[in-house]
Amino acid sequence: MASNRVDWSILRGTLVVFVFSLAVAAGMVSASFYFRQNMEREYQVHHAEFREASLKYLAVDDEERIIAQFLPEFRRLYERGLLGRERRLSWLETLRRSGDANGLPQLAYQLDAQRVATPDFNIALGDYQLYASAMTLNLGLLHEGNLLQLLRSLDREALGQYSIKRCQLQRASENLDTSGQVANLSAECTLDWWTINLGGERSLKL
Repeated sequence: MASNRVDWSILRGTLVVFVFSLAVAAGMVSASFYFRQNMEREYQVHHAEFREASLKYLAVDDEERIIAQFLPEFRRLYERGLLGRERRLSWLETLRRSGDANGLPQLAYQLDAQRVATPDFNIALGDYQLYASAMTLNLGLLHEGNLLQLLRSLDREALGQYSIKRCQLQRASENLDTSGQVANLSAECTLDWWTINLGGERSLKL
């Protein structure tokens, strides 16, 4: 009759190898899972860095496009005196030259301090601030054309942008003087000179 007893001394080595193999396999599975997690995290980090770099590149490209599109007009407005510091000296010199050229019998002006302006027209200023300086003109005119010539000179020669707030003309006397020395009309006009402040005293390299 055959014995049913198991000889564990024979199976012990095989079992040890089997258990060791299981442990190695479990370690490899755990290591591969850990490695996969690390690779996933590293991929997410690099992907985020790539997206950030791509967005920065697109932003720079968009900024270059905007600069190329708007810089010529920005430069023109700056050179014309609308942007930056107000050009009071240009305004006054143009007034004096025009008055002398047209032989105005009287030319007096008052230029008020610059103030923050809230215009009654729509303008998109972004981060900038609009300012205005009121100029009051008291003129003695030989005829109506002198006023138009003076305003044309301001349009053509003075650095800046202005609007006429009010202008009133009246006869200086009942009799017309043709000597060219005496005013036949008097005019009182108020102009607003506009300036868009670019912030502080920073210089622009255009």
